[in-house]
Amino acid sequence: MRDAMDARDLEVFLSVAKHLNFTRAGQEVHLSQPSVSVRVRQLERGLGVKLSEQLGKRVALTEAGRLLVPHARRVLAAMDDARHAFEELQGLERGSLRIGASTTPGMYLVPKVIARFKRRHPNVEISLGIEDTRRVEEGVITNEYDFGFVGGHLAGDEVEVLPWLTDEVVLVSPPGHPLARKRRLRPKEIASEPFIFREQGSATQAAVERGLSESGLQAKVVMEMSNPEAVKQAVQGGLGLTYLSRFAVAAELKAGTLAVVRVGGLEVRRELKIVHRKDKHLSRAARAFIEAAGS
Repeated sequence: MRDAMDARDLEVFLSVAKHLNFTRAGQEVHLSQPSVSVRVRQLERGLGVKLSEQLGKRVALTEAGRLLVPHARRVLAAMDDARHAFEELQGLERGSLRIGASTTPGMYLVPKVIARFKRRHPNVEISLGIEDTRRVEEGVITNEYDFGFVGGHLAGDEVEVLPWLTDEVVLVSPPGHPLARKRRLRPKEIASEPFIFREQGSATQAAVERGLSESGLQAKVVMEMSNPEAVKQAVQGGLGLTYLSRFAVAAELKAGTLAVVRVGGLEVRRELKIVHRKDKHLSRAARAFIEAAGS
């Protein structure tokens, strides 16, 4: 059994288990579809069980395959923790970090922390993946990321949650919009305005929808976009109003290309957080980066 489970085979198997598709799994692990099939069959021969089966065009895990998933994750996580422990022997002169971040922290905050960290520790390699909060937390749980920066907390009790920053989500419009000229609006004054929303899965959008619901408002959504830069362009083009993090619009507010619309009783705030798997060994580099993010 000890020789049956090659780490690369387990990595490929977990990708198949996630996508239930050999082609998409191959794209994720940078192998051809036939090579993925060979890896899975090789693992099956070593373990003496069938892990997956083809149902038409779909791939389904067998009972043995479903049983292997959490064990495979733990094996790869333990190997990764060992790698980090070895790197610690070298102090912060070397090492690597895989960081996940949801859109707002990933685009507007974490890159600044990376730049500050790299000036002090230039030999630590850093990769940053920017996805929505749900995917970042999934990546933390499956050890795709060492830790993550998120605008909400959606996962269960598998992750440790550390407070980071308070974010104000503001309503913005083009600077010449009639509502932007008023000092403070009543919530009902924005009820008929067209809105551009972030995509479902966005922690920013979840916070906005809670705030609107608590004020008894149903927004008139004319468009959904996944990229806050595209949302800002749409607002500047006069397509509607939007709620975005103040961190995301700081440059535009300073330049006067967007304006904040103030609505009484509709202040939206949320806590940005750092998450990591509870049982994960955080390397010295990871701890130093998290400390740098808080400074």
